[in-house]
Amino acid sequence: MTQLVINKPFFGKSNCLKATLNDVGEFYFHFGTPKPGQPPEGDSAWLWKKVKMNDSELADILLVLEGKKENIAFFHDFKGEKTQIWVSKKDAFLFIKIKEVNKSLTEPEQIVLRELLKYCILRMNLTI
Repeated sequence: MTQLVINKPFFGKSNCLKATLNDVGEFYFHFGTPKPGQPPEGDSAWLWKKVKMNDSELADILLVLEGKKENIAFFHDFKGEKTQIWVSKKDAFLFIKIKEVNKSLTEPEQIVLRELLKYCILRMNLTI
């Protein structure tokens, strides 16, 4: 059974983005919205859309975070379920969007995400 090495949520009032890395080097973004009629308290009160990312995609996101690209887009197809992900930066905010959720990150949150992504890219490529 795999265990999480990183499980960092970025909560907002009406959405959440989680960055996770497990001990076998798999990185996922989880996009969450509160379940209807429930206060968004606790993980079980959220509906999650899970998207697996590879190291090159994480590096592309770093390029946006570092201002070397204005935006990027990815297209994922997992077992027939298609997901498009857009990442862009405007003013002081980073936006990560899928059809269901548009999450904005503040500058301090961007620093945390940047450092986590750097670590995850390294960890995904280590053989221990």
